[in-house]
Amino acid sequence: MAQTQTLSKPAGAGLAGNLKWAIAITVALGTFMDVLDNSSVSVALQNIGGSLGASQDDVTWVITVLLVAKAVMLPTASFLSTAIGRSRLFMLALVAYGVSSLLCGLSSSLGMLLVMRALQGLCGGIIPPVGQAILKDSFPPAEQGQAFALFGVATVVAPTVGPLLCGWLVDSYSWHWVFFVNVPIALLTAFLVTALVKDPPELVKEKANAWAKGIRVDYIGLSLLGLGLSALQYVLSRGERDDWFSSQAIILLSVAAAALLVGGIVWEMRTKNPLLDLSLFRNRTFTAAMLVMFVVGALLYGSTTQLPQFLQSLLGYRAVDSGLAITPGGLSLILLMPIVGWLTGKVQARWLIGFGLVVSSLACFNYAHVLSTSVDFRTVATARIYQSLGLGFLFVPISVASYVGLAKSKTNQVAMFTNLVQTIGGGFGIAAIETVIARRSQFHQSRIIDHLSFTNPDYAAGLRQFATSVFGRANASGVDAMRQAQGALYRIVQQQATTLAYTDAFYLLGFACLFSIGLVFLMKANKPGAGGQSADAAA
Repeated sequence: MAQTQTLSKPAGAGLAGNLKWAIAITVALGTFMDVLDNSSVSVALQNIGGSLGASQDDVTWVITVLLVAKAVMLPTASFLSTAIGRSRLFMLALVAYGVSSLLCGLSSSLGMLLVMRALQGLCGGIIPPVGQAILKDSFPPAEQGQAFALFGVATVVAPTVGPLLCGWLVDSYSWHWVFFVNVPIALLTAFLVTALVKDPPELVKEKANAWAKGIRVDYIGLSLLGLGLSALQYVLSRGERDDWFSSQAIILLSVAAAALLVGGIVWEMRTKNPLLDLSLFRNRTFTAAMLVMFVVGALLYGSTTQLPQFLQSLLGYRAVDSGLAITPGGLSLILLMPIVGWLTGKVQARWLIGFGLVVSSLACFNYAHVLSTSVDFRTVATARIYQSLGLGFLFVPISVASYVGLAKSKTNQVAMFTNLVQTIGGGFGIAAIETVIARRSQFHQSRIIDHLSFTNPDYAAGLRQFATSVFGRANASGVDAMRQAQGALYRIVQQQATTLAYTDAFYLLGFACLFSIGLVFLMKANKPGAGGQSADAAA
C-alpha cells in the first residue's frame, strides 16, 4: 500500500529514496548487459568462425545483423511503451534477451546464430531507451542528474570493459560463454523490474486513452523508417569491407536508405499519429543536444572499437591485454559519474557539455601525439583516462539538456531519440574511422616508399647493413639476405603507415569534438537542479 501511495505523488515528485535507487540500479544493470554484449562480441569473431566453419567475412554478419535489427526497433520504443506499458515492455524485452542469448550460445550453425542475434538486436532496441525513460520519471528533477550518471556508467563503461571480459571468457572457456553470461543477468533484471517498476499515472492514463480510442499503428512510417535505417546500418557496417561505392550493393542500398528515410520523415511530419514526434526538433536545445550526442556516439564507439585493434594488430597485444589497457578509463568513469551527476544540480548542463567537448578534443589530439609502434601500456592507459574524463562530462549533461523546455509527456520520445541518434552516430563513427585508417594507410605508405629508392644513398647503405645482419643470423646467401631485408623493411613501412593513419583518425575525432562546441551556445539555460526544466520555465 505504501508503494502505491508513493507512485501517486504529483508529477516530478519522484519515488521514495530506497525504491527509486533500486529502480536505477535495475535499469542500469539491464542497459549495461545490452551495451556490453554489443561491444564485446567482436573479440570472439575469430573463435566463432573457427567453431562454426564460417569465413572471416561471413562471421562479421554476427555484428551486422544485430546492428540492423536494433536500428529497426529503436523508433518503435516510444509507441510500444504507450501501447504495452513501459514496465511490462522492459520486462518482456529482458526475458527475450536472455532467451535469445541462451540460444546464441547453443547455436550449432552460423544461420541459427544470426537469427538469434537478430532477436537480440530487436530487444536491444528496446532496453536502453525504455530504461532511460523509467529513470526520468522515477526521480525528482533535482536528482535526475545523479540518476542519469548511473545510467551513463552503464552506457559508457560497458564498451570499455566489454573486450576485456569477452577476451577472458574466450581464452578461459569458449566463445559460447560470451552469450551465456547474459542469461542470469537478463532474468534477474526482469524479475527486479516486475517487483519494483510501476508505470507513472500519466503513462497509465495515456495507455488507457490509446486503447479506448483504438491503437493505431503507423505501418507506413514504420516500414519506411525501419527499411531505411536497416539499409543505412548495412552500408555503414559493410561499406569499407566492400570498398564503398565500388560495390553495386552499397550504391543501391545507399540510394534506398536516402529515399526511404526522406520519405519516412516526410510521412511522419504529415501523419496524425506519427511513430516519431519530429516536432521535438523545433526546440533548438533538443536539436543541439541530439547533434552533440551524434558526435559523442561517433567518439565513443569509433575509439573503443579501433584502439583495441591498434594494440592487437600493431603491438601484438592479446585480446585480454588490450582490454586491460582501456579498462582504467572505465574505472575512472565510475568514480567520475557521481561527481558529474552532483554538478548538474549546481552548474548549467550546457557549460558542462562544453567542458566535456573541450577535454574530449584534447584527449583525441593526445592520442594522435602518443600513439606509435613503441608506445607502452602505461601511456595507452593514461590516454584512455584522459578521454574518459571528457566522456564523463558529456552523457549526463546531454541527457539533462535533452529535456529542457519539453513536456513530461515527451519522455518516451526524448529517450528514444537520444538512443537512436547515439546508435547512428556510433555507426557513422566506426565507418568513418575504418575508412580513414584504410585510405590514409595507403597514402602514408606511398609517401614513405617514395623515399625508399636505391637512388637514395642512405636507403641503399641502410639496406646493405640490414642485409648483412640478416645474412649473419640466417646463414643465407647474399641474394636471400637482401630479399629478407626488403621484406622486413616493407613490414616496418606498413606498420608505420598504419600508425600514422590511426593518428589521422584521432585527429578527425578531435576536430569533430572541437567544432561541436559551437552547438553549446544554441542551448537554452536550464535551472540547475531542475532536471529538464528551463530557467525561463522555472521562473
